[in-house]
Formats: sequence, C-alpha cells, structure tokens
Amino acid sequence: MGELVFDPLLPTWALAAIAAAALFIGALSLARGAKGAPLRIIALAALVLLIANPQRRIAERTALDDIAVIVTDESASQSLDRRDMATAKAASELEERLKALGHIEVLRASANGEDETRIIEAMENALSGVPRARLGGVFVITDGQASDAAKAAGLALDAPVHVLLTGRAGEIDRKITLVNAPRYGIVREAVKVSFRVDDVGPDDKPLDQGQNAGVILRVDGKEVLNQPVPIGAEVSFNAPLDHPGKLIIELEAAPRAGELTTRNNIAVLPVTAIRDRLRVLLISGEPHPGERVWRNLLKSDPAVDLVHFTILKPIEKTNPNEDVNELALIPFPQDELFIDKLSEFDLVIFDRYTYRGVLQSYHFDNIARYVENGGAVLIAAGPEYYGPLSLAGRRNLAFILPALPSGQAKEGPFRPQVTDEGRKHPVTADLPEEKFWGRWLRIMPVVKRAGETLMQGLGGAPLLILDRVGRGRVGLLLSDQVWLWARGFDGGGPHAELLRRIAHWLMKEPELEEEQLSLKGVGDALIIERQSMKDAPGPVELTDPAGATRTVSLKPVRPGKFSAEIDHAARGLYRARDGDLFAVGAVGLAAAPEFEDVVSTRLKLKPLAGKTHGGIFDIRRGDDVAPPALRRVDAGASAFAGAGWAGIAMRNASRTDSVADSPLAPAVFWLALIAAALAGAWAIEGGISLARRRPRHGELKL
Repeated sequence: MGELVFDPLLPTWALAAIAAAALFIGALSLARGAKGAPLRIIALAALVLLIANPQRRIAERTALDDIAVIVTDESASQSLDRRDMATAKAASELEERLKALGHIEVLRASANGEDETRIIEAMENALSGVPRARLGGVFVITDGQASDAAKAAGLALDAPVHVLLTGRAGEIDRKITLVNAPRYGIVREAVKVSFRVDDVGPDDKPLDQGQNAGVILRVDGKEVLNQPVPIGAEVSFNAPLDHPGKLIIELEAAPRAGELTTRNNIAVLPVTAIRDRLRVLLISGEPHPGERVWRNLLKSDPAVDLVHFTILKPIEKTNPNEDVNELALIPFPQDELFIDKLSEFDLVIFDRYTYRGVLQSYHFDNIARYVENGGAVLIAAGPEYYGPLSLAGRRNLAFILPALPSGQAKEGPFRPQVTDEGRKHPVTADLPEEKFWGRWLRIMPVVKRAGETLMQGLGGAPLLILDRVGRGRVGLLLSDQVWLWARGFDGGGPHAELLRRIAHWLMKEPELEEEQLSLKGVGDALIIERQSMKDAPGPVELTDPAGATRTVSLKPVRPGKFSAEIDHAARGLYRARDGDLFAVGAVGLAAAPEFEDVVSTRLKLKPLAGKTHGGIFDIRRGDDVAPPALRRVDAGASAFAGAGWAGIAMRNASRTDSVADSPLAPAVFWLALIAAALAGAWAIEGGISLARRRPRHGELKL
C-alpha cells in the first residue's frame, strides 16, 4: 500500500493561499444556494490537489534484531569466593541462551574497578551507542555492591534491567569502620579514635549484635592495646602520640570464621602529631659578631617560642668601681629556668657560653638529666670552649658531651666540608652549592668521644658533631664563624638551612631521622625508600593487601638513601618493617570503598530493577551457576520477570533499505476532473436558466 506524501509544485505559502481562496469560494457558493456548488467545490479541491502533487511512497524494510546488553562486574571484590569465575560462566551461558532465542544481538560490557564498582556508569557507556528502539533488555552480573547506584534514578530506560547476583546464600563478613578519625594531635597527648566492628550477612543484614570481637590497637606497628569490644557498638580508644611527625594508628579486628575477606578488618589512620609550640632557650655568653644569627633564625620561625638571655657575669661579682646600670643586666632566673621549667623546653642552646658562676653544679646536673630524659642541648663553641671556664670543664655536664677540647682555637681560613657520614645524614646531606661555600676563620680542636662527625674543618678536624645521650640529643658546633656565611663572606653559604636542620634534628623532627622507612604509591607502582647510616641495610619485610609477606632488597640511590620499586603492584594497603622501623603506604586508596562492603546485596540495585520491571536473581548453586530462563515479552507488558525467568522486550524494529515515490494520479487526471466538474456545474446552472427564460414554441408569454 505505501504511505501518502505530498510534493507541492508551489511553495507552501502559495499552496496555503490557494487552498484558502478555494475554501472561501466553495463556502460562498454553498451560502448562495448555487445548484452547481458541489461540483465547483470538487473542481477547487482537484486544483489544490493538483498543486499539492500527492505521491504514494513505497518503502522496502528489513526487520532488525533486538539488542540485549550483558554488563559484567569485574571489580576487585568479584575476586572473592570465585565470584569472577561464576560471573564469566554466567555471562557465557546467558549469551548462548539469548542467541538461541533468535533475532537477538548480544553486546558485552564490563565494570572494572580496583577502588570502587561503578555499575551505572558502565551501563551508560554500553548503552550510549544502542538505539533505544532496538533495546530488549539489560543483564547485570554483579555482587550488587555498586558505589554509584544512586545515579540509577537518572537513567531513562523503557527496557527491563535484570540483576544476576554472584554471591552465595549465607555469606558473612566482618568489617571495622572508623567513626571519629582525627588527622592531627598534640605530642604527648592521647588522641581519641572511635570505631565500630560489624558482622554482616547478605543484603547488609547485621549479625551477632552485642557479642564481642577482639581488637588490637597499634601505633607505628607496636601493639598498644588488645581487648574485646562489642559488635555493632561504637567504641573509643585513646592512642598515645609519643613523638612529633606522622604516626600510623592501626585498628585490627580479629578474623571471623568463614568471612569473605580480612582486608576490611583493618583500619589505618595516619595522624600528624605536632608540638603545641617549639620552646627554645638560648643562652648567649661572650658577645661576638655571630650572636644574633641564632636569635634571628629562631625568631623568624613562627612555630618557635624563644627565650633568650645573655650572661656576662653575675651582678654579685661585679667590680665595685663598675656601674651596674652600664652592664645592662637583668636578674637571671637560673633556678626557674634550669630547675623548675627546664623540662618545658624542647631545646637549650649555649652560644659561646662561658662559666661565670651563675649556673651552679646542681644546675648542670639537672641539664644532664634533662638530656638523658629526652631533652636536647646544642653548644655553639668558640675560643671559650677551652680553659677553666669552659662548659667542658663542668664535670656534671661534660660526660654528656661528644667531644672535649684539646687546645686553643686554631686560627686560619678553611672551607667547611661534609664528611662521609655527613653525606648520609639528613642534617647535612644535599646541602646546596657545597663547592661554592665560603671560608671560615677559626675552629676548636677537640678529642672526640662519641657521636657522628657530619662536618670537618682544618686537617679533617671535627666541626659539627651530633650525638644521642639516653633518650635525648646533644649537638656540638666547634666554630663561632657561621655568621660569615650569613654576611656573605667569600660567597657565603647555607647558614639558615644548616642551623635549622641542626635545631630540628635535636628536637626530633621525623624527616631528619637517620633511620627512616617509607612507602608510597606512584601510579600502579609501590616505592620503598630507606634512609640509613649503614652502608647496606638489610632487606625490608613487606606485607601486601592480601596479607602475604615477602622480603624486598633495596638498591642504593645515593649515600644513605636506598630504594626499591615494585611495578604493577596490587592496589591496597601495604605494610613494611625493618627491625624497629615500620611504614604504611598504599597503591590507590588505602581504604578503598570496594572492600568496605563485600557481602552480596540486592538492596542497591533493587530500585533500578523495579523501575524497569526487571528481576533480581541469585545464580550461585555451589560451584555452578543457574541463570534464569529467558522469554520474549511484548514491549508493552507490565512485567518482564517472574519466578525463574527473565523477559526480553520485543521491539519489532526495522531498517528502511529503499524508498520509491509515484504520483497518486497523473496531472491529466486532475485537469480532467477539474474540467468535468466545472462543465457539470455550468450545465446544471446554465440549463436551469434556459428553462426559466425561454418559453416553448407556440406558448404565449404572460
């Protein structure tokens, strides 16, 4: 039969004008009661049709197959309990069944995700090139844990979405969730960490509420607490922050028998411990050109509270002829500083301090105990370091010093040099422009007793020595010439960076520790870095996200720096240990949403299946799978799923291969029709007029 179309001989506006005129003339003829009005209307209609040029269009069409889309979940959680194998098997069997129905084209797509499963996004990508008029249905094979399930509300589909769940009946899993996870804390103050341990079954059903699960709290890999906590209840622990810098807090719940994975039994929280303020006590002795170098450096650091005193001589021992006011001295609170409040300082600096009798032997005793208990002392020495008034002559203090003077100061220019040990140590490693450092003019000769010599001067004499004493630290800078660098003498040098590093190492800043271990993810690679004073540190024990442990050997990068790179590392949390050193790092997200919830669930995708009149099916049967039976269903049906079966909407779509147009009637037909109609109208109306006006032969006209 074809369809009727028009191919006007005149523009549309002209055709419309002619049609309107014809309509008006026809209506006027009818209104006047003309006997030939119907024929006139036929003529006018034929004229309009002649101009409209009606065509009969005949199209040749080919029926098209319906399209079924299979979306497989290939995210990381599908590797659990052989779900990936079940998914592959179900997809293959489903594809065979769809093709067996006939006239169905099957398209495959996958949702890949190591950190999260984005099922809806994968569906949108798969359907972007599919004509909606051919879409018969979508089959999603997944565990149901779709992180973007909320986006399903924006999908405009008039085809059913069927969800095939790959989880087993009776699945269980235990997980630990951080509820309150502070990222910063104050050194030597505990930080409160709140968490919850949950046991869940299919469809996120809570299990064993009120029972207990053992939880271990670790800080930097060391176990701090181990106790049972109630399942399903929020619990808080106080984690101690013993040192500044980044600490790793781990919470690990004991495994539950039969759970899917233990990856989500561990919660890791990096906490940065900061000092409330860095308190530094600077005691200056004999005036010298570099006296203000330390003061300016420490005052420029907004995180430092500086207390500065200069001691020339005690007031009670002044010469009677001297004017006390001219000495510009204030009462020195030695007992308050060195007995009552000494432990409040993070660092005590003696800058060319000479014993003047202000500090007594019990003060030096307290300073030594302060260092052994975790404090820090730096002695910036000059010529005063040798002789009876030297700090090294105070027996109560001398035993914590790394070197004792061996003679008078040596005068003469020399360029400070970094020693082999110094090139390994973070305090002096990679100091800038070493080749262009300016000269110093004086150094104190000493006999070294302990510590590490990081810089040297004339003839290899020690210039900078750092040492650990008990839990504290001691530094000895054996020249008062660092101010020459600050003034730019002979080209100057990195005085600010050097002094800052020395002070921060003494105050135990983690980034300057000699022995460090760190992990970091770069793309899909895991980088292990080791800082060490050893020539060749041993291998690192590495635990991967699955819990498997192996040893990794490190290669030297530069003196004191070693590293290893693991390419294509599995995504997730890694832990490394080398003796007492511990580090945590991650490739991708440390706590990926993909493994927060792993138990199979129908809750997240149920709204989508219900909205499209699809179904949700459990397909696992032990180690085998049982996809639903398939049926063809009329596209206008109200349900596309039932007990054990899933429907495919029949679209009956087709493709137009060719189109041919032919005139509904030749132009001669329309012209003849117009002529006949007009002639008929003239005959009717003309015949009536003659009959009225011409009398018959022999009749009289009245």
